[in-house]
Formats: sequence, structure tokens, C-alpha cells
Amino acid sequence: MKKKKASVSLDEVFAGSERDPRWKAAYEKADIEVRLALQIAKARTRSHMTQSQLAKAVGTTQSVISRIERANQNLTIKTLSRIAAALHATLILQFRASP
Repeated sequence: MKKKKASVSLDEVFAGSERDPRWKAAYEKADIEVRLALQIAKARTRSHMTQSQLAKAVGTTQSVISRIERANQNLTIKTLSRIAAALHATLILQFRASP
């Protein structure tokens, strides 16, 4: 008989990590896809939605949401806008000068 894996929320996984200077540095160096993937996954869990529920609200499939959250899906601004709307969030895109 298979053992059921204990579920761990993303908030638990990242609890305190954002305050770790090494984690912050690694996050800043990560590609935009990885940063977006983390933001989307965290926003979805804060909204108490499953990947399937988000997919339905966005008009796509659970497998697409899974790929997005793994940073393995090319995202359009249109898709990002749909995700933001489904999560009752505001999408903000901006350019910043590099340091």
C-alpha cells in the first residue's frame, strides 16, 4: 500500500527564506520565468485554489498551469493578465534600469 505524501504549502516551504540574504540573492539572479512561476504558485495557494481551479478560471488546462508553475511554459502578457484576473490580483509590468 502506498503511503500518502504529506502536503506542504508553499508558504511553509518559503517561510523565512525571503529574509535569508543568500536566498534573496539567488532569487534576484533567477530568470524571470522562475520568479514569475514562484509568484503565480504562491498567489494561487494564497487564493486557496488548486491548479485545476485556476486553469478553469483562466480557460486552460491543469497541465498548462503545472508547466507555468515549473517555469516550463512560455507566457504571453494575455495569459499573465488572465491569471492575474483569476487570482484577483493586479499585473504590473515595468522596465527598470540595471544597476
